[in-house]
Amino acid sequence: MVVTGFIHHKPSLNKLIALVLSMGSLGVGYAYSVFAHTRELDILTWNTMLRGFVNSNMPRRALQSYTEMLEQSRNVPDRFTFPSLLKGCALSLEFKVGKILHGQVVKYMLHSDLYIETTLLNMYAACGDLRSARLLFERMGHRNKVVWTSMISGYTKNHCPNEALLLYEKMEEDGFSPDEVTMATLVSACAELKDLGVGMKLHSHIREMDMKICAVLGSALVNMYAKCGDLKTARQVFDHLSDKDVYAWSALIFGYVKNNRSTEALQLFREMAEGSNMRPNEVTILAVISACAQLGDLETGRWVHDYITRTQQDHSVSLNNSLIDMFSKCGDIDAAKRIFDSMSYRDLISWNSMVNGLALHGLGREALAQFHLMQTTDLHPDEITFIGVLTACSHAGLVQEGKKLFYEIEALYGIRLKLEHYGCMVDLLCRAGLLAEAREFIRVMPLQPNGAIWGSMLGACRVYNNLELGEEAARCLLKLEPTNDGVYILLSNIYARRKMWNEVKKVRELMNEKGIQKTPGCSSVVIDNIAHSFLAGDCSHPETAEIFIMLRQVKEKLKLAGYVADTSEVLLNIDDNKKEESVSQHSEKLALCYGLLKSKIGGRIVILKNLRVCSDCHTLIKLVSKIYQRQITLRDRNRFHHFKDGSCSCRDYW
Repeated sequence: MVVTGFIHHKPSLNKLIALVLSMGSLGVGYAYSVFAHTRELDILTWNTMLRGFVNSNMPRRALQSYTEMLEQSRNVPDRFTFPSLLKGCALSLEFKVGKILHGQVVKYMLHSDLYIETTLLNMYAACGDLRSARLLFERMGHRNKVVWTSMISGYTKNHCPNEALLLYEKMEEDGFSPDEVTMATLVSACAELKDLGVGMKLHSHIREMDMKICAVLGSALVNMYAKCGDLKTARQVFDHLSDKDVYAWSALIFGYVKNNRSTEALQLFREMAEGSNMRPNEVTILAVISACAQLGDLETGRWVHDYITRTQQDHSVSLNNSLIDMFSKCGDIDAAKRIFDSMSYRDLISWNSMVNGLALHGLGREALAQFHLMQTTDLHPDEITFIGVLTACSHAGLVQEGKKLFYEIEALYGIRLKLEHYGCMVDLLCRAGLLAEAREFIRVMPLQPNGAIWGSMLGACRVYNNLELGEEAARCLLKLEPTNDGVYILLSNIYARRKMWNEVKKVRELMNEKGIQKTPGCSSVVIDNIAHSFLAGDCSHPETAEIFIMLRQVKEKLKLAGYVADTSEVLLNIDDNKKEESVSQHSEKLALCYGLLKSKIGGRIVILKNLRVCSDCHTLIKLVSKIYQRQITLRDRNRFHHFKDGSCSCRDYW
């Protein structure tokens, strides 16, 4: 074009610049080079370049070029100039610049142009000024389907779903039929409201109109059903989508996680990662990491981490924070620490996740050290930080350190104490056996104690065999949580230890009278990415015979090493042999034996339990770790226990 002279032919030049800009961000530099070396640029060429900057996600560069046009040329903006600029303001949230452009639209007598009016409306909505957007909408002389959809979308994106649905009713009254984009926006409004009824009506309307379900609408429907808890329909919609984009995959995976169906979430992610050409985005990855944390599935958690590294996902701060939380909850605190240490930038959530992770593993002094290290940065601790640090002190028996921190929260850091902080202090004192001090602390605290606080007191009374305070804690707790089966079980434990069998019987009869069932203990162990779950005395596993043979061998070996079963928590007035048989078949023991069958010397076994581990199981697992030479990690309801060479990381303080 330079040789032939067509470079000076404006229509040809504009076509060249537009063609190069269509190549995406790679073509912007070359297009601008041609643009900058062109004499006597007309408004069409300027408009082409401005549109190219905006479409290449360079909105501020477009706004800068527009300023240069006004200052360096005699070109006057026209009806094709402002839509690109207003779109740029919406992308970069340049609200003040957008309002200035609105003034120029009026100045150049373009305020009645429908295309410009629509982009103005979108700009105001994107910048959060719904009042101005609605005012503009009401003053428009003509509204088409795009205008209605833009206003509805503005309400939905600014978390005003009710207004979006009300405006849709007016849209229909005015005789406009929605299209796929309108319906996707309305379905998203239902998702935010968790209004399954309205969502289903919209879906029915989509079918009646025989509307094609495109990727955007399909993803919105999957997301709506998932957020409303109807995962069956969400999966049906997902399976019928001919074009599944990353948002559809992410919506269903996220829905499974939010509805505590993490196993299905991980299965679906494996389908996405291994059976499709779809690359997950950060939302997908965060949901999958959360699923691993929910399940405590360390093997899959490591696989996901490896997948992130292999596929060169950007390690954002939020992604690293989620990995720290996941590895902490899956039992690998060392991996969590490595990720934390590798971060070039850490926000407050990073520090809180690390402190809470260390607390969960009973590493109190390490958590305190981390807290003090955080104070050397520009970040300030918040209420969550102190819940983590106080919990760490509680699990490690650091009473004086915990007390000091508690009284500094308000005095030194200016943070208002919440019930959770008082709860941590009660737990700290109770675990240390300071029951009288804990009771006095509850009496004088300015907030009404909740179930968690009385639960800490009752649990400690069971450990330290304090009948009087235990009965008081149980009475207070039952007023707050009358159907909490744990209250009855703990109170029964206290009576059983004192051989008060009549009282144990009364508690059991009261439970039967109120129809309260004891939550069964359930333990799981993951072998080759498959979770194997066990109840106490469970005989449903395909390898039950082998498991019980291993259990018998374990008991025989441990008895030779001096093991004597602790039957103090058995609530039945039966002979000692039957008590021993009862505790020997606890769910964690069965999970442990299956783990022994499937692992080798020096291997690692990770067990998850829904309730607090009993003292007998704790003692037995310590001995197994030494005699069978395994590293055993047990996560119970409260914390992690790491068993190795006959010792536990909790130092028998839990």
